Amino acid sequence: MSEKCIAVATDFSSRADRAVDRGLQLGRDSKRAVRFIHAVEAGGAGDASKEELDRRMELCVGYTAGTDQGGGPIEYCYPEGSAPLAIASAGSVDDVDMLLIGPARYNSLGDFFMGTAVDYVLRYTATPTLIVKQRVRGPYTHIVAGTDFSDGSAHAIIEAARLFPEAHMHVMHAWHVPFEGFQRDGYVAEEVEGEEAKKLDEFMKMLQEREAALASATSGLVRGGAFDAVKEGLKEYPQALVALGSHGATGFREATLGSNTSDILRFLDGDMLVVNVKGAA
Repeated sequence: MSEKCIAVATDFSSRADRAVDRGLQLGRDSKRAVRFIHAVEAGGAGDASKEELDRRMELCVGYTAGTDQGGGPIEYCYPEGSAPLAIASAGSVDDVDMLLIGPARYNSLGDFFMGTAVDYVLRYTATPTLIVKQRVRGPYTHIVAGTDFSDGSAHAIIEAARLFPEAHMHVMHAWHVPFEGFQRDGYVAEEVEGEEAKKLDEFMKMLQEREAALASATSGLVRGGAFDAVKEGLKEYPQALVALGSHGATGFREATLGSNTSDILRFLDGDMLVVNVKGAA
């Protein structure tokens, strides 16, 4: 069993159920402990006794603390403070390998992410964070990741492969013709695409040298932007986990995939792993 654990944030509501179920599945499959986090705010649930919190957590999770659910033990954690800060802090401790959270809303595709506790957690934790939107239908078998060939995007891809070594990685790169409005000759686009294809091949070789789990990784090119690249990858692997990179508190909108990263998080309805790449080399 790994010494690292999986942390899952829950507010005891039904919208957190998918993250809870995914956490249990990952714990069983990876033989890791699963730590369920519920923030306790003064004046609210903060007035509940430890026994009452345990009762509600057991109803939510389905296991008592200390139970081995087939992989590792179940743990309960009740950090004090506002939910965003408490979750980010509890998910950033050294023995947490990955933090799972659910989207803030399911009924508004354009407004489930930004400006919520989810946004805060992604900005202020260095722990890879899995946003779970879909029901659990089994382990992740494919991962779609975008790249701009930066050190940050390489770090995000390698971290995703490390966390999910059994999943097949498919790396997408978006390209465009510089000053396209002024380029009238078709050969210019062909030359740009050819150069980008060479860069992608070199990037994939580098990834495979650095991480054995990427030995069978595949790749693809798409003309357009980062959002187009991820969507194209999902056409081939519709149930894939999407891996993204973020610079965290330095400006989440300026993530490794560009300013479209927040749009990817908003409008794609699959599960997404966000890796903080600040300081990646």
